[in-house]
Order: sequence, then C-alpha cells, then structure tokens
Amino acid sequence: MQMKSAMQIKPTGIRGFTLLEVLVALTVATILTTVSLNVYSTFHHGIVESSLRYEQFVSEKVNELRCRTRFVRGLPPCDFPLRESRASNESIRLRFSK
Repeated sequence: MQMKSAMQIKPTGIRGFTLLEVLVALTVATILTTVSLNVYSTFHHGIVESSLRYEQFVSEKVNELRCRTRFVRGLPPCDFPLRESRASNESIRLRFSK
C-alpha cells in the first residue's frame, strides 16, 4: 500500500466553512448584537424616565387632593401652597361648606 501525500488526496465531498467565513459571520453577529443592545438600552431608559415622571405627577395630584380635602375633615390647611389662586380655593370651600 502506498502512502499518498496531502496534495494527492481528493476531496471526499465533506464541506465546511472556512476560517474567514466564520470570522466574518462572528463580526456581523457582534455588530448586530451591539446595535440591538444600544437600542434596547435607550428604549428602556426612556420607559423608566417616563415612569418616574408619571409617578411624580400622580404623587403631586394625591397631595393636592389631600390638601383640598383637609378642611372637610376639620384640619388646618396644608403647609405648602397650591398652584391655583386663593379665589379658586375659596370657591371650593364655599361650595363644600353649605
């Protein structure tokens, strides 16, 4: 039996990817992953910021409602001023004092 050199061996039909093809695919996958993570991070940051603003808005409205209803329970008015004028506060007091 004779030993064949590497140059004389015929391909047997087994096919695969070359190292260059694998490196290109890996580079493309890395770039796509980086871009998608940046987009997700930006989206998530916007959602969290919006949620915090909504929470602050609701908290302010709850405090405002609490201050407006203190006189009904016979408590002194709130310490912090409301955004509306005293005229509107007086009209509310008059409406509920009847």
